[in-house]
Amino acid sequence: MYFFSLIKKSFLIIFILAVAVTLSAIVSAEEDASEKIIEVIGTGTIYGDDVAKARDRAIKNSLVSAVDLTVANILPLESMIQNFETLNEILYDNTSEFVEYYKVLTELKSGRTYRVLVQATVSTSVIEQQLMSAGIKVCKKNMPDILFFIAEQNLGDISPRYWWSKDLTFVKGYTEIAVTEKMLKNGFSVIDQKSLVINEEFETLKDKADLSNQDAVSLGAVLQADVVIVGNSKADITPNTMGGDIKSFKGTVLARALRTDTGEEIASTTQTAVSVNKDNIAGGRDALSNAGYLAGSDLASQIVMKWHEDVKKSITTLVIIVEGTRTLSNFVIFRTELNEIPGVDSLHTSEMKADEAAIVVTFQGNAKELADALMLMTFESFGINIYEISQDHLRIKLVSS
Repeated sequence: MYFFSLIKKSFLIIFILAVAVTLSAIVSAEEDASEKIIEVIGTGTIYGDDVAKARDRAIKNSLVSAVDLTVANILPLESMIQNFETLNEILYDNTSEFVEYYKVLTELKSGRTYRVLVQATVSTSVIEQQLMSAGIKVCKKNMPDILFFIAEQNLGDISPRYWWSKDLTFVKGYTEIAVTEKMLKNGFSVIDQKSLVINEEFETLKDKADLSNQDAVSLGAVLQADVVIVGNSKADITPNTMGGDIKSFKGTVLARALRTDTGEEIASTTQTAVSVNKDNIAGGRDALSNAGYLAGSDLASQIVMKWHEDVKKSITTLVIIVEGTRTLSNFVIFRTELNEIPGVDSLHTSEMKADEAAIVVTFQGNAKELADALMLMTFESFGINIYEISQDHLRIKLVSS
């Protein structure tokens, strides 16, 4: 009896560890951008002896989590908060419309709880269509574009190597690859140096492995980055050895993140990691990669917090009163074009009358800035007359051409 109890406990521990690994690395297994394959856990409480119903509840909960994770990858946090009621109505109450296929990978009854590990294929294209129909933008527009300036020196390198050097043959170091991986998982857009057009701005920097804040910000702005991450990394051999052949290596990363619009430092980190290997180059590579991943995790959390904080400060909720909506097609065109204005996070029509409508808009800016953006819009069959601007609303009339 004790032997079987021990096996049962061991299985439970292995299961929990496997789940922890799965949750910490939820990834898509498909190249197709129209769908995502996600592994999630669902739980259901067992009432009485009805295990079957608890299992069904666990599966349903896992599918809601799968849709939720997909939406989180599409929308910025601010948009999810502002549109939570709408998301609940169109998505979370109708998960079967968005989950194309699922299978239970493993399941376990633990006391009064039933757990399932489910692999679900979620249609991102259908979710995006629903979001757009509800007037919710479907891109992570509030996340900054990142450009890296990290000089790396592995064992065997005489001096640091960096992609903006004279020969431009060194593109990405192990540190940058690891940091990039973490940034992408957190929803950032990372600028690929291969896509950059080399210009005169590079000429004065080709001999500088360690860029100043001013140099990095200036070049980053030219290359249309929102944030530049500047720093250096180095691999060293530590005194530890084992059996004569196996050696220990330490990777160290120092990096800081700067906004290109203000030059402000919004994050910084110093990370070290150790690896073990017989080969110097491979050991240094692993140490640099491990330290880079830690640095990416730390920088990502700092940047997200600061970036969302700044975005939240600038977001305004405005009401646009639109007159002349009797010609419904004109109003539909106006509403569609309004939703495409940079800085408009979301919108919904709150009231419709015979010849008037009210649109509630969340906008990264004030009413005057939105009015200025509206004045740049052109329509074939009508024009607009913005005849009232206040702190929290605009009054606009659609005028036939």
